[in-house]
Amino acid sequence: MPLPLKPGYQFNYDHICRQPHYEMPVAEAYTDFYGISYMISGERLIYSPTFTAIAQAGDIIFIPRYVYRRSSFIANEPYEHILIKFTDSMVDDLFQTIGIENYNELCAEHVVHLEKSTQASVLAILNDMEKEWNCYNKYSELLLKGLLNKLIILCMRERIIGGVNAVHLERKHDCLADAIIYIKTHLRESPSLEETARQANISSSYLSKIFINHLQTSFSDFVINEKITFAQKLLADSELSMTEIASEAGFSSHSYFSDSFKRNTGMTPMQFRKLFRKG
Repeated sequence: MPLPLKPGYQFNYDHICRQPHYEMPVAEAYTDFYGISYMISGERLIYSPTFTAIAQAGDIIFIPRYVYRRSSFIANEPYEHILIKFTDSMVDDLFQTIGIENYNELCAEHVVHLEKSTQASVLAILNDMEKEWNCYNKYSELLLKGLLNKLIILCMRERIIGGVNAVHLERKHDCLADAIIYIKTHLRESPSLEETARQANISSSYLSKIFINHLQTSFSDFVINEKITFAQKLLADSELSMTEIASEAGFSSHSYFSDSFKRNTGMTPMQFRKLFRKG
């Protein structure tokens, strides 16, 4: 999960560079803060319990509160992006002016593709943010708030005037995205390679191959990881018993769930629940 905001801070800025084939080991949990990620290089498959999308260089991703998300590489190239996190207080004046529903529409699109000229303007704003963040003082939060509002308004104008939603762009990995969506929405039934391939309209051998080539994991390991990620959400956000969570996440028994969870996370489901809630 991402590091929380520092105590007393309402904003955080990260310029992140990863090697090719980097895959997030676990899903990020956005709790009471928002996120915006700008893709500088690389190509990522982003997925959560409710959506799957592909982001490329020049795309911007608006992340709402109270969501789990994860990403994996597609292209064989380094992954560089800028990630900012912020609380309501950084955008309360903006939301009163534009209406929070308009911002939620940006979040609902998941990935927004920006025109070249807008990409340059967005980078200029983010560079100013980085300079201010690196010399943080008592005036910085006010200045960062203004830059954040400017960034959001710029993207809203792009969306209204001529921006193209990335969902409408040509996608090169539709079958992989379709397979992931099917897995995530049928975890309880433990989808097999064969039935998932049928849903994606490809052969099971080809589906197995693209999981290895694009996600560097086997189909079966991917399904187990998704079950563990879903179980983590239930452990953190619900009062379900261990047996109920095992069933909801598609494990055939409580003992198999517990063994798999510990093997993948290093702790038992109960230890995870206690640690998450204590944190």
